[in-house]
Formats: sequence, structure tokens, C-alpha cells
Amino acid sequence: MANHTSTAITVDSLATFTRMVGGRWKIGILYSLGCDGKARFNELAERMSPVTPTTLTRQLRELERDGLVTRTQFNEIPPRVEYDITDTAHTLIPVLETIASWTSQHEQAFIESADARLPASPTNA
Repeated sequence: MANHTSTAITVDSLATFTRMVGGRWKIGILYSLGCDGKARFNELAERMSPVTPTTLTRQLRELERDGLVTRTQFNEIPPRVEYDITDTAHTLIPVLETIASWTSQHEQAFIESADARLPASPTNA
């Protein structure tokens, strides 16, 4: 039988993780910055296309708030801002690669399961 205390701690930790990286674009942002290096906003927007600038800004602010992304503003004309991941976020890259590998291995089953739940299309009579 599972230890309920350790299960609760694990579930709590997973909920915290999901809160920090949950969002359609956050994991992609972290992976892009971790693998392709720091980027200016427009460069990151290109990497993450078709994310909207508003959504990208919101996701970056949340990642910065949670200590996973740094924002460096340079006092230049025109102004320049660069985003990078923190050392802590860098430790996520192997985890994200494992998740991506797992998803690829099971992708066909996901598609088949989703197809099985779709209503049957009407036949032409």
C-alpha cells in the first residue's frame, strides 16, 4: 500500500510544477531558451510562432516571477531586452526532453484514442 504522506507531498510538488510551467507556451519558451540560447522578444516570438505578443509577454512575466526566466534590459537606443533561462530552469531541459520522447512514443495511441471518442461522421446516402 502506498504511503499517503509521500503521495500527498508528490502530488503537491507536481501541482507546483504544473502551476509554474503550465500554459500553452511556457514549456516551449523554456526549451527554446535552454537549447537555442537567450533571445530578444521578437526573436523568441518567431521561434514560438504563432504565439501572440500579448500571450508571450504574459507567459514570460510569469516565468520571470517564478524564477525560471531572467529579463535583462540594456540602456541603449533603441532599447534592447534579452530573455534567458535561469540555472534552475536549465535543469529542466533533460526532463522536458524525456517528456517529449515519451509523447512521441505514445502519440499514435493518443491519436487513436481521440479518434475513438469522436462522433461517427454521417454517411452519404
